[in-house]
Amino acid sequence: MQINCQSFKPVRFLIIISLTLIIALSMITVPPRANAQTSEQSYERSFTWDYEGQHWTWNLSIPTALYESYQGVPVSVRTKNGPAGYGYLTTTQDYYVKLLAQKLTDITTQTGYNDYDKVSFVLTFVQNLRYASDIVTTGYDEYPRFPIETLVDEGGDCEDTAILFATLARIMGYGVVYINPPNHYAVGILGNNLKGTHWVYPPDSNQTYYYCETTGVNFKIGQLPQEFNGQTVKIYPIDETKQFIPAITVTAPTIQPSPTQTTIPQTFNPNPTTIDPPVIPDPITQPVLPLSLDLITENSGLFVIIIATIATLMTITILSTKTKRTKPTPQTSNHSTPSGEQQQTENNQSIEKFCVFCGAINKGYASFCEKCGKQLT
Repeated sequence: MQINCQSFKPVRFLIIISLTLIIALSMITVPPRANAQTSEQSYERSFTWDYEGQHWTWNLSIPTALYESYQGVPVSVRTKNGPAGYGYLTTTQDYYVKLLAQKLTDITTQTGYNDYDKVSFVLTFVQNLRYASDIVTTGYDEYPRFPIETLVDEGGDCEDTAILFATLARIMGYGVVYINPPNHYAVGILGNNLKGTHWVYPPDSNQTYYYCETTGVNFKIGQLPQEFNGQTVKIYPIDETKQFIPAITVTAPTIQPSPTQTTIPQTFNPNPTTIDPPVIPDPITQPVLPLSLDLITENSGLFVIIIATIATLMTITILSTKTKRTKPTPQTSNHSTPSGEQQQTENNQSIEKFCVFCGAINKGYASFCEKCGKQLT
């Protein structure tokens, strides 16, 4: 089969290579942060984050009945008191969230972290949840989520991640308040002699709360996003006695209800649901790997195809630059025999010359490319 040099011009070759890479790269995906599998009894979720040179993975089985009990709370109740009333969603008495907080406390203690690193570790975990606006995920302009909902839904917007972080930090024993910049929601963590943006609250006290951003990765404690510099913020204390408590009963006394639970009205789910006590594994750690190595490891077969495709196209292009398309020599008439000079001219005209610089096809007698002007070989 004859190779058509004109169909493999260098420009066209580059286009083919570009399209190949675009298609290939679009098929390469970083492993998702959450596994959206669901069983009848639980939602299976997997969370990943990096902290201090270590890559952490945490697989959770969240009871379906627990998630559904929170889903039953109407949006009108959630937003009844606005951002000042999000203590209703700060479920520090939730038995499952308490187990999560205990796991985080245990693993950070075993790792040897001080209080600053413990809080930063939890903050990084929450920051790595994906951002999703309420209007896209729920159809509501404002739909604050309970911590369990944020975990099952694999993320949320600023108030959702702020509520989750504040709940975990409060259960772990740290003082927290909610910080409300214009059109945003964050958390303040109680601390002393730390760096960064902070507020004294109440104003006449000696309690200093440092800003914690929960929606962007790599924000440190006290690091305020630039768009809020100089802006006035509102600070809301968290009243844990007003939190919603679902009517969920654990079949084994893994965690006994605290005395405050009996004094809080259970607004929804009047008929308690009985579920087995959950088993929460420890987060797993391994050294952080370069992204390029992760991609090659996860998509080794695809990379082999890409390399083979590029090699094939390069081979065809090289051959095309050396091959000249030849037209059949016209048969001479029996009535006349061309002279030697005529024969040479016809032979020169029948052989086309290919320009390796721009890909143009030239007459056989041409010495320079008619398109780019460079000398033909």
